[in-house]
Amino acid sequence: RLRPDLLKRSEIETTLKNYVEEKILPEYEGYEESHGTKHNQTVIRNSLDLSKDLDVDIDMVYTIAAYHDIGLRYGRDDHEISSGRWLQEDRKLRNWFTEEEIQMMKEAVEDHRASRKEEPRSIYGRIVAEADRDIIPDRIISRCVQYETAHNPEDNEEEVLDKIVCHI
Repeated sequence: RLRPDLLKRSEIETTLKNYVEEKILPEYEGYEESHGTKHNQTVIRNSLDLSKDLDVDIDMVYTIAAYHDIGLRYGRDDHEISSGRWLQEDRKLRNWFTEEEIQMMKEAVEDHRASRKEEPRSIYGRIVAEADRDIIPDRIISRCVQYETAHNPEDNEEEVLDKIVCHI
């Protein structure tokens, strides 16, 4: 059962926020710049902004955003699945969430990927998917350049630009 007493709160529960900041967010420090700490903070901020007028649990929104790319440690191809598994297997989250909420957050993390063909299964998946897109043009181009130079360092400028244009 979802906790209706927490819906419409505007502040993240302090002990949850402390846990995420101390144990989860530092995981992003070793990731490539396009999916590192700065990107994760942007997705968290975007998620919280998108959810402010919605009837959702702010702790769940925050947690989903914090975990959305954590599975990149295991490779890019199925990182959304690895991220969801990481969230689901984090026993500490049982201090704040029910098993039903954890399952819903896992699915939202899995559903965030832009290349996913199916629609997100919940409002939480829609929030993080939209937040991850971060549709500010300068940031899109910057992240594309960061990604391409990290993954294809042998490409010349024209090849990088062609790939970016194709992606966009």
